[in-house]
Amino acid sequence: MSWRAQWISYAYDPRQDLGVFAFRNRLNLESPPEHLLVRVSADQRYKLLLNGELVWFGPQRGDLEHWFYDWIDLGPLLKAGENTLVALVWNFGWMAPMAQVSLRTGFMVDVYTPEDAEEHAAAGRLRTPGGWEVARVDGWGFDMLNNAVKNFYIDVGPGEILDGRQIPDWTTLASDTSLDWRTPHTVRAAAPRGTVFEPFWALIPRSIPAMRYDVRATPPVVRHGFIGDARPEAAEEPLPRNLELRPGEPVILDYQELLCAYPRLELTGPAGAEVLLTFAEGLWQTQPTKTGTYGNNQSKGNRNAVAGKEMRGYQDQIVLGEGVTRFEPLWWRTYRYLMVEVVAGDAADAGTVNVVSLDAVETGYPLAVKSTFVADDPVVQPIWDASVRTAERCAGETYFDCPYYEQLQYVGDTRIQALIGYYLGRDRQLQRNAIENFGWSMQDNGLTQSRYPNRVTQTIPPFSLWWVMMRHDQRMYDRIVEVDPADEDPIDSRGLDVANAFNALSGEELDRTFWNFGDWVTGWEHGVPPGGIRSTMHMLTLYHAHASTEIALERGGPAAKAKGEALYRYMSGQFERVKGLIKHGRDPEWKPSEHAEALWRLLQERLGVAPDPWPYAALEAAGAAPCTYYFSYYKHQAMKPDDYLSQLGPWREMIENGLTTFAENPEPVRSDCHAWSAHPILGFFQIVAGVTSAGHGWRRARIEPRPGSLRRFDARIAHLDGELRVAYENGRLNVATPVEAELVWQGRSAVLEPGTYSF
Repeated sequence: MSWRAQWISYAYDPRQDLGVFAFRNRLNLESPPEHLLVRVSADQRYKLLLNGELVWFGPQRGDLEHWFYDWIDLGPLLKAGENTLVALVWNFGWMAPMAQVSLRTGFMVDVYTPEDAEEHAAAGRLRTPGGWEVARVDGWGFDMLNNAVKNFYIDVGPGEILDGRQIPDWTTLASDTSLDWRTPHTVRAAAPRGTVFEPFWALIPRSIPAMRYDVRATPPVVRHGFIGDARPEAAEEPLPRNLELRPGEPVILDYQELLCAYPRLELTGPAGAEVLLTFAEGLWQTQPTKTGTYGNNQSKGNRNAVAGKEMRGYQDQIVLGEGVTRFEPLWWRTYRYLMVEVVAGDAADAGTVNVVSLDAVETGYPLAVKSTFVADDPVVQPIWDASVRTAERCAGETYFDCPYYEQLQYVGDTRIQALIGYYLGRDRQLQRNAIENFGWSMQDNGLTQSRYPNRVTQTIPPFSLWWVMMRHDQRMYDRIVEVDPADEDPIDSRGLDVANAFNALSGEELDRTFWNFGDWVTGWEHGVPPGGIRSTMHMLTLYHAHASTEIALERGGPAAKAKGEALYRYMSGQFERVKGLIKHGRDPEWKPSEHAEALWRLLQERLGVAPDPWPYAALEAAGAAPCTYYFSYYKHQAMKPDDYLSQLGPWREMIENGLTTFAENPEPVRSDCHAWSAHPILGFFQIVAGVTSAGHGWRRARIEPRPGSLRRFDARIAHLDGELRVAYENGRLNVATPVEAELVWQGRSAVLEPGTYSF
């Protein structure tokens, strides 16, 4: 498919790139084509409007060597007569989110025409530069607006300042005669990745679906009694049809669950009056508590309460024009609470401002949750709901560690998120995109970056090893990687290269140069376990990575068993026992931890050796470092407790504390929505229902239920070949499997052919 378009920009001078730009094209059509397929991309981002209606936004995030474009069929959307296309393109410059890679402001449209078809008359005008013109939108600016969130690492981009005196309605920019429309500057030819000459943006097609853009049906409620509100605390009030805002009287709106959404407002009032929007996951208590992970010593307390608390968060600002001012930010926000307040501004009389309409347009990856888990314990449903909501809010064009503070895709978090996705539905596109992204981030030392896409290189060496394990998970739960059955000893060569590169680097070099994060354990400086890269925890992670490259171990049979036992003998020879706990022979500063004990037992299981019992007494006697929310996933998988619900005390507490998503760490905490804390989904399916993959592509399953205290549960998993169901009630087990499965139940094991069974 040939490319004939050029990248265009506002000006030759990249110093003029920061800002918002409108690219406009007017088409007069006697007869619109049935189909008009175009390829569209921009740097940094774009929203494409046709006749004032939003039709697409993008592009998907990548890097300069892998810059995504979108396929859009304009044919069904065009009408006879005049059509106006406007691409709103913005460049946040140095204020851009850390996950946003950029070269310079640019926009590109190419029209695709099959080789044997005649090109439509509109194609030449649509293909950039064609009939496009461009204008700077001066009434839309950026600043790092926030209210006291500077104590935390936050890197999601700037606040936006919209001046309604210049832009009363951003959807009507095409007809704005005040804009200085000019001929665009041509930057360079658009070209796909792999072109002979070096393209500025190496274009590849979108690899995931479009993000959601759905108006939330449930309105927020009005809350009172917070600091700065003169009104006494009262029961929540419904949002009035016409919300009136007065200077000095801020209003807090509670959406009653955490959202990732574009706030959309229509406002009227004195021209020049300023309205400030502040977004927060929860309101903050003012009294100090213990010091948290990031040095903060204040808590949010119960998230349902606002009385006596203060609002802190990042902000947007709207300056009112004459008539109605319509605002929707270019980038979405994360919030449960939205504070709306009138500040003085330039109005001669900053009187009452009316909120004529208020919507939240929810966005994120269209995660299709097809699996369910229900049980007789009443705590299961709220934990399930909050876990799924956490997974949804932490999934966009990439996986996010947290949507409020970072929106960055970290390997450690993403491994758990990808596993959750394998169980929640049949879609595998976001997992594949993540694995590919980290592969793109490979460095000259053989390690991946710790997070990607990413403007500033960050390396967490153990996270490179978790990427190797993500590749193994993909082989087990996806079918994109096919293994030749005739290959007696298949090896993941790329994963092995990473593990070998890690092992080749000296401990001193890795400790001196990089961040060897393990878990946010109190007392571990910056989350690094004692002993650094040669700690028992990280050395066990290395052995897991090596074991994960030996994919023949998943074939079963005598040869695989012998190989697993040989690897185990070699690896176990590197360890010793100290008072019943595992220690690597080269750990320079050994201190016991639940992390190492969990990884040791999972390694035993991985190599086909019966895992040691969980060392409850030895851990307690040694005062071992406990796993936080993140690494509790691995702890639970290693323990395989008969009563999994007994391990979910922290999640019960978060529900009782009013959280609607699960937090990063125990209080006092930064993020109220952190991907790695959604793993009870996996606990319900992998431990309680006992369902795991036992063969490549999940063509074989293992089922070992552990009902524990539950009298009834019903797990329905959207397996690639159909529904896999494990249901238990009053001692009777029902299993329906679409693939061969090994069942372990009440001390017996059996191989089940695809079908339905009752025990």
